[in-house]
Amino acid sequence: MVSTKRDLINALLLLFFCCFAYYESSLISERNLGKTEADFFPNIVIIVLAILSLCLLVKSIYGMVRAKDYHFKFSFRNLLQENKKVILTFAIFGLYVLLLDYIGYFLSSILFLFTLYLLLSNNKQKLWAVLLGMVAFTLVLYVVFQNGLSVFLPTGQLF
Repeated sequence: MVSTKRDLINALLLLFFCCFAYYESSLISERNLGKTEADFFPNIVIIVLAILSLCLLVKSIYGMVRAKDYHFKFSFRNLLQENKKVILTFAIFGLYVLLLDYIGYFLSSILFLFTLYLLLSNNKQKLWAVLLGMVAFTLVLYVVFQNGLSVFLPTGQLF
């Protein structure tokens, strides 16, 4: 039943996020450069995520109704303790977004991937190989976006 409660909380959080993201995507300026506007793809992703979140919500409510002896107890402390890595991942991602403007895409992406690896990995052997892989992955993404897709990535103020 712990997973049912976790699914319910996650579904509600995801639906809240979808509402916020949909509102923010409506603020994207329209430039009429093609057949679709700049908010078209983000809205598709948001709608798909909202539909999947609704499915998760229905599934968790159905699981709670089916278990007749289930009592919903909410403890904020237990929620933080059970989802510590998830919360830290969101915090690291928020820091990554803030650092993009200051140190640029390349360095902030390497720092982001490295800190996520340190947080989520149980096996912290051969850090040099992991760091080399992260640099290569970031460089490949940079080349693809900058040259192949003509998407300008943040250069940063410090570098």
